[in-house]
Amino acid sequence: MSENRKITFTEKCRKWFKGFGDKAAAFLLKIGLTANAVTIIGCLGHIGACWLAYKGKFAWAGLLLIVFAVFDFFDGTMSRMVTNGKGTKFGAVLDSTTDRYAEFMIFGGILMYYAKHGQMVWVAVCIVAMMGAFLVPYTRAKGEIYGLDMRLGIMSRLERYIVLVACLLIGFPNIAMAVIAVFANITAIQRLVHMKKNLD
Repeated sequence: MSENRKITFTEKCRKWFKGFGDKAAAFLLKIGLTANAVTIIGCLGHIGACWLAYKGKFAWAGLLLIVFAVFDFFDGTMSRMVTNGKGTKFGAVLDSTTDRYAEFMIFGGILMYYAKHGQMVWVAVCIVAMMGAFLVPYTRAKGEIYGLDMRLGIMSRLERYIVLVACLLIGFPNIAMAVIAVFANITAIQRLVHMKKNLD
């Protein structure tokens, strides 16, 4: 890790909850689950959250997200446990891909709720939020192709989920969509600026 780079909030959380994550990952492996299976289960759980959001049951959608989003914390640990800390290339690709599916599902459920009720301003906000949410990992992937450390920006996936879950639990997903629409796109721009400074 570069000495000049600040530790991200995501990295801090992984450090804080490492003990819990290691124990949970070891338990899941013990009962016969694989890292890839946990990745897929976590993604599929978002289908239920999507449906609940569409039906306007926001608190239940938030609770379901808490359960299944946590799976994203376990799969990488499980993979490293069975590969001497290396992980697998396909597991990393699968994890990244299902992350995109999962976010699309929950954002889509909220978008469909507002579309159903004719609240087109919030539909537009949801679309902008989705744009930002998908451009953040896209810009990271593009930068990492050229060997850049792209772990920067004010709103990565963990921050998006914290905002989303909190707002769902109190029944105001529109606030989450507005916050994500602004700060996820700012994060994507931050990463573009970082690439501009470091690439020819």
